Amino acid sequence: MRLSVITDEIAPDLDTALRECEALGLEAVELRSVAGRNVVHHDQRRLREFQAALKGFSCPVVDTPFLKATKAIWEHLDRGMEIADLVGAQAIRVFSGLRVDDRDWYLPWLADVLSAAANQARAAGFTLLLEIDEACMVATVAEADELLGKMAPGLLGVVWDPANEARFRDAEPDPVNQGKVADAVAHVHVKDYQRGEGWVRPGAGIVGWAGQLRSLEDAGYGGYLSIETHHSVPEGGTVQATRDSVQALRQIAAENGISLL
Repeated sequence: MRLSVITDEIAPDLDTALRECEALGLEAVELRSVAGRNVVHHDQRRLREFQAALKGFSCPVVDTPFLKATKAIWEHLDRGMEIADLVGAQAIRVFSGLRVDDRDWYLPWLADVLSAAANQARAAGFTLLLEIDEACMVATVAEADELLGKMAPGLLGVVWDPANEARFRDAEPDPVNQGKVADAVAHVHVKDYQRGEGWVRPGAGIVGWAGQLRSLEDAGYGGYLSIETHHSVPEGGTVQATRDSVQALRQIAAENGISLL
């Protein structure tokens, strides 16, 4: 498995974030927002600046806000693919829409929309990745498995974020080495959640990262573990919190005999 970080979790300024990534010995980053705006909302001039800044780094995933709400804004997907092509990313992150009560109606609709989006991405040479997110219709491994069962096999990848499931259920999340999700996991976000406290560094919450890493290894996962810090510390803010998160994950992996590149 390989280690990366979402740049705006360190700092809103891309250059500042990349300098910190270099100091941490990270060669890969995930691109989501710069200067407080998702990358799909930046103009072409700014995107060229991002492309130049990323020289020397790999960027496996571009994070779009596609289906973050209940409406599919196809321009977000189109723009995400343009940006992925520009920075050399292989995958596009999307969501499953905000949670609604009528799940029986919504899931078939969602499967159709994501199938169309995934086919569009595949035709352009990219993989579509659905994030498991606590605010969305797919918030758990079980819900992801249910959705994948309504789609063609191998069409949609999954971004596994066990802390999102932990927050949603207020309990340790399920492992991913089971069901259809085991084959679909193509990217992983790393943070932790503690009851009554919120987001914390890996190992300081209820996620159970040692077990999660072992389940990923059992599932044959060899992709990226991308730090999504999501918290700050009094001394050093988000920069130090990210340093702590990287160090904690490296330590958990080492203690469990798991290699991180």
